[in-house]
Amino acid sequence: MRKAKIRKSVIIVILLVILAIILTPLWWAVVLSFDRAATTALPPFSWLPYEAALFNYKAAAKLIDLARYYGNTIFITIVNTLISVFFSLMCGYAFAKGDFVGKKFWYIFMLAVMMVPFESRLVPLYLQYKSWGLLNTYWPLILGNFAYVYGVFFARQNIASIPDSLAESAYLDGAGEWRVFFSIILPLSKPVMATLSILQVIANWNSYLWPLVVIRDSAKQVISVGVAMFNAQQNSVYYGPRMAVAVLSAIPLTILFLLLQKHIVASIAVSGIKQ
Repeated sequence: MRKAKIRKSVIIVILLVILAIILTPLWWAVVLSFDRAATTALPPFSWLPYEAALFNYKAAAKLIDLARYYGNTIFITIVNTLISVFFSLMCGYAFAKGDFVGKKFWYIFMLAVMMVPFESRLVPLYLQYKSWGLLNTYWPLILGNFAYVYGVFFARQNIASIPDSLAESAYLDGAGEWRVFFSIILPLSKPVMATLSILQVIANWNSYLWPLVVIRDSAKQVISVGVAMFNAQQNSVYYGPRMAVAVLSAIPLTILFLLLQKHIVASIAVSGIKQ
């Protein structure tokens, strides 16, 4: 018993040290965002601002249009989440309960897409959307979500566990496939919907590479790319405003994580992936 307590105490100390190592630079970033002394120079490390003020946030509001980036990102996130979750459940239902020619082949073929890194498909996709004249629009960011492969796989695995007797009883009452899908499958798939929605929100909010490639107009960019472009500007050498922008860009996802912490952890545990 004593050895177990000592082992537990050692683990707790180690985890606290790791937590401190992770949180220290994040806390310093928040401190710099409120420190007017960090406007044109990087002050020595401090746990509290040398000159506490909101000057950096006011300067950031003039230097970058965060409201527009927020709006673009929220729009893309909501649209992509709705599309990807809905069509994942539809396709998952078809692969789990449907009976059509080549079902097994197409399911394996679809899963093979998961093994191909996105970076290797980036150039062909870019050329495809360029030939369609869709560059610098939101369509390249949206159309791919109609085929959320992992979502289809995850939905199919869960819908397959739903007893066939429920759908058969609905068929006897005269219900069609759409009625069965909306009245039986969707209500019983709420945990799946929640998991896929959380994963999609996180993925879309943190999306960087693909929006950077297909969106040229800075006014249409998402917040991850907008903040990176702001930090990359040659005249953007002010540490305080840059930290203020970083803090503001992270606030929505931080609040979401705090509110849905249990659900996010559960979704990652259930899905087996980390985004």
